Amino acid sequence: MKKAFVCIYIILFCFQMASAQRLTLDDAIKMALENRWELKNQQLQVQLAEGENDKLKAKWLPQINASVDMRWNTQLQTSVFKNAPFANGQDVKLVLGVPFNNNVGLSAEQKVYDAATKYDRQLNQASVQSQTVTTEKIKSDLKLAVAEAYFAALFQGEKLVLAEKTVERTKAYWESGKTKFEKGVLLKNDFDRLLLDYNNAQSNLNKSRQDEALSIENLKYQIGLKSEGRVELTENLTSLFQQNQSLSLDGSVDQRPEILQEQAALKINELTEQKQKARLAPVVSAYGNYTALQLNDIFNPFAAGTWFPFNYLGLKLNVPVFDGKQTAFLKRDYAIRAQVNRNNMEKLKADFDHEARSAIKTLNQEKINLEDTKANLTLAQQILETDRFRYEKGTILLSDLKNTEYSLQNAENNYLTSVYNFLVAAVRYKKAVGVL
Repeated sequence: MKKAFVCIYIILFCFQMASAQRLTLDDAIKMALENRWELKNQQLQVQLAEGENDKLKAKWLPQINASVDMRWNTQLQTSVFKNAPFANGQDVKLVLGVPFNNNVGLSAEQKVYDAATKYDRQLNQASVQSQTVTTEKIKSDLKLAVAEAYFAALFQGEKLVLAEKTVERTKAYWESGKTKFEKGVLLKNDFDRLLLDYNNAQSNLNKSRQDEALSIENLKYQIGLKSEGRVELTENLTSLFQQNQSLSLDGSVDQRPEILQEQAALKINELTEQKQKARLAPVVSAYGNYTALQLNDIFNPFAAGTWFPFNYLGLKLNVPVFDGKQTAFLKRDYAIRAQVNRNNMEKLKADFDHEARSAIKTLNQEKINLEDTKANLTLAQQILETDRFRYEKGTILLSDLKNTEYSLQNAENNYLTSVYNFLVAAVRYKKAVGVL
């Protein structure tokens, strides 16, 4: 029964491994761009901005209205003619109208000229551009977050491998020491040191497993994958380092999304200022109306000879004369806002220039650190190989060999850390110069 349970467990484990989502860094970034809700919402904002063009076009379509009015005058209006000549100078009371007035009308109005229209179109184009740039900024931020999360997951995974090797090594020493202690050739204090090393290695392994699991959870969050989903990273730090070690240091901060956003905001404020001037320009509209009016003593819409049509055409000119200085105040406000945008652009350029220079220096320093730690790792491997031979020949003690192995372990950790730091510095440099 126990063997059957073990077989079932192995089969389920293999099935889970086969169903895991295999990810390269590019796959992770692509998945994040497809899944993250903030990016989906921003893409909808772009669609809304583009849809404003249709609204602007619709404003220039004829505005047509149909009306039907059915009226029953329950008491007709009375008018008085004073000193009516046709009544020998007496006052005459006249009742005007008929009990039932019905009319059916159709009116249309077409805008002919409005100086503000061209600014509305340009403002909407600038708004679409602003929303598009915001989309690119969100993409850039997501790429950075996913790349850092991917690097961190690889880093913790490789640290976990080193921790497992340390456990295996200390366990072997402890088991060997246990045999020697039982034979009486190893002191109790020396045996306790071996046990302490093994326990410390176990604790470090448990922490490494926890760190690796947390880094995977963070990566799944960054790519928008459900928490129950499994991922398997198909790359390693060394392969990614090889892809980035010849990274070009040429770049310009002018294409940073933040600067492009400020440029779009500047254009919007400049156009809005110009639009305020257009508010004082005349607006020309053409209009027309056709109405059929029925006058009758009884309610009978179909009575012949009771309908009297009339119609007219016109051209309307609306000229603003004085708006209480509202236009002047608005022009002033938007001119100030435009200057704020210009100041922000200069500040952003200075900030990003500083960020790019700092990123280059950090990247170069990490490259030097990586070369140093790689050289130290090679040296530590050589020393360990020599000390193992010396230990086998009995020329050095076990404690000396262990110290050499600890030095190698530190060199391995330092090298992994340097590769990780270099990759993070590389992706942050790309972000700094707007090429991520």
